[in-house]
Amino acid sequence: MLLYRYLSREFIKPLIFSTASFGGLVMISEFFRELNYYLEKKVNFIDVFAYLLCNLPWWCIQVLPVSVLLAVLFSLGDLARHNEITAVKASGVNLWKIILLFMLGGLLIGVSDFAVRELVIPHTVRLAEVIRDTRIHREDASDHYQYYNHVVTLPGNGRMTIGYLNLKTKTMTAVVIDYFDDNDELRRQVVAASADWVNDDWSFRQGVERIFTPAGSEDHPFSQQNNIMKVPPDAFVVKHLRPELMNTRAFFRYIKTFELIGAPVQNEKIQLHQRFAAVFSHMIVMCIGIPFALGLGSRHGKLISFTFALIFAFIYWGLQAVGQSLGENKIISPLMAAWLANIIFAWIGLWMIAKVDK
Repeated sequence: MLLYRYLSREFIKPLIFSTASFGGLVMISEFFRELNYYLEKKVNFIDVFAYLLCNLPWWCIQVLPVSVLLAVLFSLGDLARHNEITAVKASGVNLWKIILLFMLGGLLIGVSDFAVRELVIPHTVRLAEVIRDTRIHREDASDHYQYYNHVVTLPGNGRMTIGYLNLKTKTMTAVVIDYFDDNDELRRQVVAASADWVNDDWSFRQGVERIFTPAGSEDHPFSQQNNIMKVPPDAFVVKHLRPELMNTRAFFRYIKTFELIGAPVQNEKIQLHQRFAAVFSHMIVMCIGIPFALGLGSRHGKLISFTFALIFAFIYWGLQAVGQSLGENKIISPLMAAWLANIIFAWIGLWMIAKVDK
């Protein structure tokens, strides 16, 4: 237990330092990237700092795999260079116990990563968005729920034009719904003065339903009619939200809403699977970092370890980009697209660990 506490302490110190350093660097770079805009708009520095600070947890999560890799290389590399690993082996401790300790640590970090994404990140990023919109860009919040002359694509080759839509009251006026056949010819039309969303259904009032046939059209006036369309009002204004604004449950509903109106969701499905792939990415980082730290990294300085970490990060993220591109083009499934980099590096890491002298 004393050995495990010592190894854990030696690992946690560089992990915290590298995560805070990388996150701080991203924060500073974001500040200077938008500095001209802040000066031009005469934004209060406190508001800018609050906006950047709210985004900091997300940036730290983004760089966490690289931080984990660096922590492994620095901690185990130092122990190997100072012959402490040799002393541990001489005392009868099999290196598998140390490897399993770090692998378990990678799993715990992954679970913590997922918990932070679910419970913390959506709130901090949403607060950052509010600060950006209201204090930096100074946008009118009312614009987010009132829409004029709004056009919506409906499932089944449908299109709806709304004169006025209010998402707060779930009402709309001057509504025209057109349904087309596969040849883009108008087959059915509903025109209504107003509509209200009640009991998971739209209630249309003071309108007419027209059925178009080769012989002409048939009009069916109504004062009130339901069961015309059950698409919820929130689906009428589906904004492309940042995935980090939503927990997994909300993100799943977000994807379902896109599917409901017939919008493409391949990219969103890949990002949903990537949330679960990220849990195991830290263990994969451990698989790569441990044999390197005990081998090549033990014979060279921290500069070599740092360089290796950057190269690994670029290759790993590059493979993630390749997998996402293949998934978006429907060459592979969204599940495979999210896990491609993990699968490849897991095999490489396990092969490298098997070569380590235990």
